[in-house]
Amino acid sequence: MTADQKAMIHKHFEEIGIECIKDHVITKDDITNLKAKKIPTGDNAPCFLACMLRKLGVLDDAGLLQKETALDLAKKVFNDNEELKLIENYLHSCSHINSEPVGDGDKGCERSMLAYKCMIENASQFGIEI
Repeated sequence: MTADQKAMIHKHFEEIGIECIKDHVITKDDITNLKAKKIPTGDNAPCFLACMLRKLGVLDDAGLLQKETALDLAKKVFNDNEELKLIENYLHSCSHINSEPVGDGDKGCERSMLAYKCMIENASQFGIEI
């Protein structure tokens, strides 16, 4: 990933984060943890993540992850077929999240936290910096 691609992705995530923090206020510690690719622990962090994933189009109305949408977004940033295949494999590595039991149904907050944990844990094995 080039520095420009990384900067573009981070800028987009920050813009979405600014929108989502209005309805799902998170702590400064949560923001620090998210920027450091660590698990946020605040009460609103799961629903903040769900808001972000929904605005990205990666979480649907039923609270399920849509890896195809994430791959379509990746195609807007990456042009290399090998990079796209790597990203596709990375996304598939967390696809089991949709079958995990959650207590908040279609809200997607719990599933979003599970997805974030999975993405952080699996990124290094695919050589992906998130």
